[in-house]
Parts: sequence; C-alpha cells; structure tokens
Amino acid sequence: MKVLILSGDYVEDYELYAPLKSLEMLGIEAHVVCPDKKAGDKIQTALHIVDGWQTYTELPGHPFELTHTFADIKLDEYAGLVVPGGRFPEYQRYDQRVLDIVKHFFDKNLPVAAICHGLQILSAAGVLQGRSCSAFPMCKLDVVAGGGKYVDFEAFSLNAHVDGNLVSAPAYPAIGVWMREFIKLLGVKIQL
Repeated sequence: MKVLILSGDYVEDYELYAPLKSLEMLGIEAHVVCPDKKAGDKIQTALHIVDGWQTYTELPGHPFELTHTFADIKLDEYAGLVVPGGRFPEYQRYDQRVLDIVKHFFDKNLPVAAICHGLQILSAAGVLQGRSCSAFPMCKLDVVAGGGKYVDFEAFSLNAHVDGNLVSAPAYPAIGVWMREFIKLLGVKIQL
C-alpha cells in the first residue's frame, strides 16, 4: 500500500515526520513530494510554537529530504493522501497541480488526512462543500469560505473529526488520534 504526502518549505515539522513514521511503522510506503522538486531535494520544515503571543512563533525545524519526484507521481498508485499543515498550504493552494491531486482523491473517495493549515488546500480545491472538518482555529474562515462546516475543537486538543473519507484535526497534539482514524479509513487492521 502507498500513501502520498504533500509537502513544501515550512511544512509543520511534526505534521510531516510523525505521519511519515507512523505509516512506515505499519509497512505502508509513504511518498513525500513537493511541486517543482525531485527526490533527494531538501525542504525546510518549521516548528510553530504558541507561547502567549497573539500568534504563534515560527522556528526552523529539521531539514527534510524528499522521497519522490513530484512530476513522476502516478495518482492511481496511492490508497490515500496526507496534507500536513504549517505555512506551505498558504502558497500551494494557488498551485493548480496540487488542487488537482486533492480533487483526485476526493473524486475517487479515497482516504484523506488533513491537519491544521492543510485544510487551506482542501478549501481552495473546492472539496469541502457540504462537509464538516476541523482545522487550526485561524483557518475557520478558509473552511467556511470553501463551503465546509467548521468543527470547533480547542487548538491543542486530542481530537480528530471524520466525515466520510476525510479525517481532520486542529493541530499537531492530535496527530495520534488523527493518524489512528486515517489508518482505519485505509482499512489497515492492527492486532495487539
């Protein structure tokens, strides 16, 4: 099984690395791509810290080496899509190629996991119409503008929301429950 992970410079560090490692742990092949970049190119991740200011602080995270070349992906090979947050959704939501990827997964009703600011890309792709989802609180207007119903979880809660093939969460503290629900949507059974 293969899962596609969208990324770009200043993707939230935790929201890229934790899903990637969760999928690898389960034997799921995860391909991380970024428009106009190829396998082996590096992107810069970011750590976003809420520290009492009116907005979050952004610090450099770990550099990340892309696993696959964006131009070479074949969408029909993937069972699901992960859209992390951070700052990259802010600019990639203007890239029609990224929007077409998102539309493909929704058209095929395949599992999609989006977290934090990742919902900005889904909103721009026009796939939230009539759906409910969570996102970072500052993205509520994006969700509503995209025709979605915003599910209001506290920003750093441990909640994820599932609506059909979409699992969403407000921010990185929810990665565990968010990925658990995504893995269920993929049909992966874990026996303890």
